[in-house]
Order: sequence, then C-alpha cells, then structure tokens
Amino acid sequence: MDFVHLHSHFWGSFSDSALALDEALDRAARLGQRAMAITDHGELAFVPQFYRACLARGIHPLLGCECYFVEDARDSIARDDPFRNHLILIAANDEGYRNLVSLTSDAWLERCFRGNRGTVDWGLLERYNSGLACSSACFWGSFPLTTIRRGRVAGERELRRYLAIFGRDFHPEMANLGYEEQEISNAAILDLAPRYGLKAVVTNDVHYVHPEDWVAHDIVVKTRFGKVSDFAVGTRSIWLKGLDEMRALGFDDRHLANTAEVAAGCSARLPPFPFSPPVLHGSPEEDLRALASRCASAAAAMPPGHERRRFARRLSCEQACVGALGLAGLLLAAAEIASYFGGPPGRVRARAGGWEGSAIFRALWLSGGAPRRNPPPDAASLSRLAISCPDPEAAAGLLLGRLGPKRACRAAEFVPIRGGDALRYAAEVLGVPEKGRAGGLASVRGGDSVAGAVTRSRSCAAFCAANPLVRRWAERIEGIPRGSRPSPAALVLTNGPIRTLLPLKRLGGSVFSQYDAEGARIAGLCTVEIFPADWKRPVAAAAPVAADF
Repeated sequence: MDFVHLHSHFWGSFSDSALALDEALDRAARLGQRAMAITDHGELAFVPQFYRACLARGIHPLLGCECYFVEDARDSIARDDPFRNHLILIAANDEGYRNLVSLTSDAWLERCFRGNRGTVDWGLLERYNSGLACSSACFWGSFPLTTIRRGRVAGERELRRYLAIFGRDFHPEMANLGYEEQEISNAAILDLAPRYGLKAVVTNDVHYVHPEDWVAHDIVVKTRFGKVSDFAVGTRSIWLKGLDEMRALGFDDRHLANTAEVAAGCSARLPPFPFSPPVLHGSPEEDLRALASRCASAAAAMPPGHERRRFARRLSCEQACVGALGLAGLLLAAAEIASYFGGPPGRVRARAGGWEGSAIFRALWLSGGAPRRNPPPDAASLSRLAISCPDPEAAAGLLLGRLGPKRACRAAEFVPIRGGDALRYAAEVLGVPEKGRAGGLASVRGGDSVAGAVTRSRSCAAFCAANPLVRRWAERIEGIPRGSRPSPAALVLTNGPIRTLLPLKRLGGSVFSQYDAEGARIAGLCTVEIFPADWKRPVAAAAPVAADF
C-alpha cells in the first residue's frame, strides 16, 4: 500500500517550517513514497524548486497551497478575523495550476489580509476551481472548525458548500496530532464522507523532517516577528512520517490509501502555460524587424570588406535563431539599457549562456569584444539575461516602466535567518540565562554565519562549547527564509497579463513575484538580473564548433 503526504509545509511557509527541501525529499524517497505535495501557507514561493527536486528523485510532485480562507474577503469584519480558516488546494492538471496562480495572485492583490496575507473567499473558489483538488485542511479549516464549534449539523451544511464547488474533488482531511478538537472533526468525517461518496484522507501536517526537529521548528515559529515570543505550537508530532508511523496513529488503511489515489489524479507540470517572452513593438514579427534594422545599421557602420560580410552572415544566422525563439523583444529591451547609458560598446554587458560571444550582442552594444565562435544557444540560455551597468536601479526602472506592471515585475528575494540572529534566537528559546547570552554573544553580528562567528569571536566559541545545543539548533535554522521582499536586482518579464502567468504578492506598496529569479526560470519565464558595472560572473568556455556561422 502507498501513502502520500498531501499536507506539507516547506520553507515557503515563512516562519512556520523547518522542512528543508532536499533533506525532506531524500527521506521521502528512502521511505518509498512515490509522491509528495507542497502546500505552503498562502503562496507558491518554492513550488518551482520543489517540482525540480522531486523530478530529480523520481518523486511525483503535487503542486498546491494552503490558503487563508474567509467567507468574504471584501468584508472588513471577515477579512480581519484573526481566526481565518485554512484550505488545501492542489493542482490536478495544468489548468488547475494556472488557476492556482491566478487565485493566489488575486488573493494577495485584491483580498490581502491585514496587509500581510493573501485571503481566499467563496467568490475566488467559484471563479478558479476548475482543475483543482481540495481538502478541508487541519482542524482550522472551515468545515472541521464549524463542526467543532457549532456541531455536526452546521458542519454538514459547510461541507455541502464545498461539494457545490468541487464535487468529488473535495476530500475531508483527518489527522491525529494530539489535539482533542481533532477527535470531534475526525468522527464527523468518518460519518459524513461515505454518505456523500467522498474519499477521506489522512495527513500529518508536515513541518519538519525528523522527530527531534521540533526544536528547530519551535525556534523558527517563536521568532517569526524578529524577537522571541511565547507562542506555542501545541504538538511535536508533525514530522515527515513513513507508512508504519502513519498506521500507528490508528486510522483505517483505506483512508491512508486514499492519499495515493488523490495523488494519482494530479498531473500538473511546470511550466503550465506557453512561453510568453516580452514584446516591445506590438508583435514578435515587428520586434524581429526592429532587431534586424538595428543589426543592419551595426553592420553598415563597419568598414567594407571581408570582416563586415562575415559579421553580416553571423547576424543573419543569429537573427533567425532569435526569431524562432521569440526573444527579439527581450534583446531589444536589453538594448534600451545600453542606449540609455550611451558610451562605447562594453559599458553595458549582457551574459546569457553562450550568447555573450554573439554578433547580436556586439551589434546591440551588449558586448565589448569582437564576436567569438559559439554554437547556436537555446531559449533557456537566452531567456536568462544577466546585465552589468553603471546604475542597476535606473536600468531596472527603465525596463519596468517600458513594459508596465501588466508585463513586468521584480522577482522575490528570500530573506534568510542569519547565523548571528540564529545563535541569539536559539539561546533564548533554549533558556540560556540573559547574562550568559550577553557575555557570550555580545560581539556576534546579526549577519555573521554561525561558523564565522565561532571562528572570529573567542567569547562566542567558548559560549558554543559550553552550550552545544545552541550551536546545533542555530546551524539547523540558519538560512531558513523568514519572508520575502522585492529583489533589487532581478526582474521577471512577460508579454502578460503577468498575474495569470506568475503568482504575485503585495507588501506595502510593492507588487512582486512570489517566485525568486531561479523559480521564475524553472517556471519557464524570462528573467533579467542587473548588477553594478564591476560585477563579474564566471563564464564557461564556449563549446568548440566545426565551422563558423
């Protein structure tokens, strides 16, 4: 019998997870689990990385999200309810993931909870339910919580509301995490699920890999607001369990097996939409003509002779490649940066796989040297531009303004827990007296790595030697993202509408991608990373070719 975790929180559940991606999937593979879901709180931040890591291990990836649900997110009373409900949504197919992207974008942009959480309501579920499987989530879901607080009759009415939207793709979720409330909702599910022909599933609401990792999770949760709080998780049972451990919770095998049946019905892939590179002049064809005109002018500026003819032949071949890839608009956008800063070729430099040695980059002032021999690059390399220029912020503003908010935005930048902060958090949560913390960690900077702080500071080294558990758990949580913010350097460019291609979020007045640049690239989107002019990235040597273009 197979069992699949349909409810699991990776690092995209910011400040509520110690579930490291590679470590968790390695354990799942060792346990013989053939599939696994990602259901982070409120967004899809790590879905692309999860998808890639699953495929690398032969694990079937289930792409989902645990949404924050209220009756009506446009109702200020409902929106501000601190006891907002949870709801699990998993993409059953490509259309489902596209709907999940649109749903989470709308939740953040139109229905934001207290400015810090995107909120889903009945209206969004009715609009974007196609291709989605749904589970009732933990006992903080509206169906189980209604059952707990108002009784089984009221819970059944809530169940029927979900059935009206999702039909048999709604799965009541049971768990045994040690909460008395779960016993009430589990009993109701065991009664109601067969009456409505539903597949009840068993989950473990996974937040960390191993049983002992509850300490790391506890530290992360207690420090979600940048200081240690007295918030208590309430259970130490939410690790990544195997089938035998799940059986020990007392559930019937058929409800465990239902998880594998749900997983078998989910086949969403990345990317789930056609490639949509930016277009600057109305159509890809117009962009290609504009690119050809720029290239012809560059060739005409060379002295007549063999070198100009050779340069023109290379340009013609490369233009055909760019046209086939639909990336003329992206190159023209990069060229506008070069034109903005003016000066000789080489003041602005672009890199993209083997393209930096191309004639087109030379013609567009994106390369300072003479064209080199390179094989024709593919879309994956050209759609991942890295640009160095005198003023990265001005260049980013130029691209964002040129394409507008419907076609371009900043990528996310994940903000990690730094080593120095990790040491202080771990020491306080683990109960080290304030006097001991003050003496041993006084010279530790927040941005230090744990290893760097121990090496640099004798007092820190002595403190960690006397408190080995502090160092152990500080190293465990070091690097875990505490949140995300707009990247100053990375942009995502599309031909829009961007909120249907890329999950967005809003913090304050900034709208940006839920994905970071790496995630956007995995999802098949064009990215541009902009760095100061003195920035250098090692470039792999071009592969040898038999002949020139």
